[in-house]
Amino acid sequence: MPTSIRIESWDDWTRVYNDVSVWRGLVDAICMREGIGYLEMRSASANTNAVFLLDQAWALKIYSPFWDEFDFERSLLEGLGSQNEIPVPEVTGCGQIADGDGVDWSYLITRYCGGRPFSELRSELSDGEGRLIATQLGGMARSLHELDVSRFANAASEGAWSEVVSQRRRAAAGELVDAGVLDPGVVGSLEALLDEAMAADVVESRVVVHGDLGADHVLCALSEEGWRIETLIDFGDAKIGVREYEWMPVWTGFCGRDPVLARAFLDAYDPALAHDSQFAERAVAWSLLHDFGGDELISYWRERGRPRPFETMDELAALLCSRSIFG
Repeated sequence: MPTSIRIESWDDWTRVYNDVSVWRGLVDAICMREGIGYLEMRSASANTNAVFLLDQAWALKIYSPFWDEFDFERSLLEGLGSQNEIPVPEVTGCGQIADGDGVDWSYLITRYCGGRPFSELRSELSDGEGRLIATQLGGMARSLHELDVSRFANAASEGAWSEVVSQRRRAAAGELVDAGVLDPGVVGSLEALLDEAMAADVVESRVVVHGDLGADHVLCALSEEGWRIETLIDFGDAKIGVREYEWMPVWTGFCGRDPVLARAFLDAYDPALAHDSQFAERAVAWSLLHDFGGDELISYWRERGRPRPFETMDELAALLCSRSIFG
């Protein structure tokens, strides 16, 4: 029987989720069930679930008790495994297992994916190589958003989307004011923008979004034709929502706020968007309605030395969606 793992709060989780010594008993029990042997176990970086790499052969994700991500990520990866447009890890095992206290932990096992994350590779690439990777990612995002949503949609996915959007709508403006990022005089304009974006969110226009297409989740490999995207990983934040929800982690994470990479991404995704001012407005709104959009903006503002609060929507929008990309 695996040892018990007591998680009663988010603080408990953040202290132990990447601690190999805490999870080894549960990992060993999972591997015994799935018929897997391993010699080396190490924690993967850039995750909020407990993810462990076993002998560079498997990646094992044990899901946090604070989110309900397991079913959707599993079904999405299994559904994408039969196509070539979006390279994803191969699922080799999944299920639930109880620890010593009878607490059930959901887990997912995939083949280990080699390659280098774009976050590590970006500074080594020429401008042309960087644009090529961004172009590939734009095409993959388009293919993802063109999937038949009915294959994955259910009451749980609808509930997950509604919960995130409603929570972010309630919190977005207030948290920016409280952090000193936004002047209170701008709150009315921001809330009007968010309400307009939410009003346009109709079920018929929703797509499958990855939700976290940052540089850590884009793995690249060198081929005869040059650097190429080999795998997109970590679909734990995937949802059925609006396509602009994809923008924030692409702009801040993958592109590193580089307009050249962003333009290459957009040109491959849909060339018309580079001339669409309404898309830019929607991208700003859904950046703040994104599950971790507010945290990202506040963190970046602090990194810049806590400048004065934004006093206009144009100032705020420029940080979330550079106007130099468009036109």
